[in-house]
Amino acid sequence: MSQAVLAQLFKQCERVTPYLKGELGRSTKEMISTQGSNLVQIKSLYRGLQTNSPEAEKVYWLTRSWDLLTWQPLYLAFTAIYSMKSLPNLSHMAQHQKHGLIAGFRLNEVECTRGDYACLIHKAGQQLSQMFEHYRVELDLWLRCRPGFVQHLVADAILAKLLEVQKQHSEMTDSLVLHHATLWLSAFNISNKHLASLYLSKLDNKLKLSRTSCCSVYKTKSGTVCDNCPRLRQKKRCIN
Repeated sequence: MSQAVLAQLFKQCERVTPYLKGELGRSTKEMISTQGSNLVQIKSLYRGLQTNSPEAEKVYWLTRSWDLLTWQPLYLAFTAIYSMKSLPNLSHMAQHQKHGLIAGFRLNEVECTRGDYACLIHKAGQQLSQMFEHYRVELDLWLRCRPGFVQHLVADAILAKLLEVQKQHSEMTDSLVLHHATLWLSAFNISNKHLASLYLSKLDNKLKLSRTSCCSVYKTKSGTVCDNCPRLRQKKRCIN
């Protein structure tokens, strides 16, 4: 039964994006995982970003490295919980990395946990927190990557995913989104102050996210400042 659930989950992931391609099997030494050092792969990832966007500078390369390391585990967790009401073991998840891109993942067991949202969110938060701390420590061995820096990135990513879930699931009311946001932040041991990043838009009366972190994509040649970038708020304050 679990193998069938996992196969369905892989299909759901590829519907999200073809880059989120899952497979069953053990990780290899070329893959990124929590089972050993990833410094070689992380350096390759970072240098690939340097080569692709030499004009963007260190903050972008570090932020983009972090986003690439964590995007698949987050999407997998959210897809499993909100589309399948189940959760695979994320602890041994391994990821493919090549040419400055992380895409495709591997799980080494078929068992999936079933439960209510609170239970699954708590379990996902525990597993992903350990995984992300492993990545952060490795980044910090080579580059400066402090807990406070990544905490803002993770909080923004969680809240953004919840708003995506709301668009796909009509039963996710605003109050339910806020409740689930509290559960997710607690599972990652992140302060509830980040709930203030969610606000009701006066234009369409829908929940929106005002980020506390900047992806720095505007520093690349083709990049622009995102609609919910904190830099826009800073500009408004200067003008006023």
